[in-house]
Amino acid sequence: MTTELKVVMFTDQIDSTSGMAERTPAEIRKVARDQQDLTAEAVRQCRGAVLKDTGDGHMIEFRSCADAVRCGFVIQQRVRARNDAQTNDRLKFDLHVGIDFGEAVVLENKDLRANAANLAARVSAKGPRGEVYFTEKVKNELHPREFIVEEVGVIPLKGVAGEVRIYRLIEWLGEIEHTLNPFIWRGGITRAEDFFDRDNEQRTLRAYLNGNQNCQIVGPRRIGKTSLLLQIERVAHEWKQEAKVAYLSLQDPRAFTLSGWLAMVSQKFGWAERATSLADFAERVEAMISQRVRPVLCMDEFREPFSRCDEFTRDFFLTLRSCGQQGMSIVTASQKTLGELTDPVDPTSPFYNTFPLLRLGHFKEEDAKDFIAIHRPGIPSFTQDEKAAVVEFAKGHPLALQVACFHVIEAKESGESLTTAMRKAADDMSNHIPAGW
Repeated sequence: MTTELKVVMFTDQIDSTSGMAERTPAEIRKVARDQQDLTAEAVRQCRGAVLKDTGDGHMIEFRSCADAVRCGFVIQQRVRARNDAQTNDRLKFDLHVGIDFGEAVVLENKDLRANAANLAARVSAKGPRGEVYFTEKVKNELHPREFIVEEVGVIPLKGVAGEVRIYRLIEWLGEIEHTLNPFIWRGGITRAEDFFDRDNEQRTLRAYLNGNQNCQIVGPRRIGKTSLLLQIERVAHEWKQEAKVAYLSLQDPRAFTLSGWLAMVSQKFGWAERATSLADFAERVEAMISQRVRPVLCMDEFREPFSRCDEFTRDFFLTLRSCGQQGMSIVTASQKTLGELTDPVDPTSPFYNTFPLLRLGHFKEEDAKDFIAIHRPGIPSFTQDEKAAVVEFAKGHPLALQVACFHVIEAKESGESLTTAMRKAADDMSNHIPAGW
């Protein structure tokens, strides 16, 4: 434990109990997720750190009082923008925000024991919706050229001896860090918060993995196969607690040889020593299963081994099949089915007939519209004309949605027209899929 000076902010959702009673379970999850994302982005921009999720709010620490008050301003500003974008009133929420500054005992788990933390929570409870409240100690640390503040008064706070002088933010005079364009993904999506939809496909994969089965994901170029494999890597442990996932891109030069492939798999599965042969690999898989760990091997761009027959012989595929029969799940991704990739003169079909097919295609129109309608903190909502243009342009293709939304946001920032944005989107897509989508 250490004692340090800390700036502490508490946020708390107003009337959260009654709000939850009125919402459906799906609406409760969406509000919680939006509050989490909105808060996390604002805290990141203002150099803070979330210490605790309280269920309907957060305890956050900052390097300075100025950062904390600025963050409070950003949070309330983005809550208002989010609420303005909602057509369903049940999805709206408002926050209390309170800030204090003082000594705190920092525990080993980074939790705080301090009057500052307690006082920030009490001040938060007094703050009206949309406001940022803070103590006199915080006010004294603020530069008048950056903040316009107003005294609220001397207020008794529950559990606090004496009365506390409270102030509120009237206006933040400085600049707010620009929120980066979130529609940046051209390859596989690596951040969980940016992965969208594919709920039906995830349900299917979850069923296969829970039954220790294999699966082949097949779809055209740039349709989202890599993103789905990376999503499996993130969530398989939630689907099956004992799952251990190894994701490999077989376009990685290290996977061009069998020895390189064995080295990559060994690293991904966390084996202390590298597997030196297919027999060694099979023994290690068997050891994992005997220890009640379920290996899940996700292999992207699975056409690659078939083009390197000298390295990846029939023994390679027989070994994978054998490991799958032991209890390892194998998920492959490619443009063609395994039946099309397998040597046509091999009558035994030793490998691919254990893999059910999961075809990956375009989003449905309603899903594409939902993707565009998601409120992203700090990013202006799309107008109806912009939404219509993006839907028409993308035709449900996941990459085309990313590309079109990216250029519309860039056009908003630079003052260019929607027509210019869509022309740039078409040029951008032609670099990724020249033949159209």
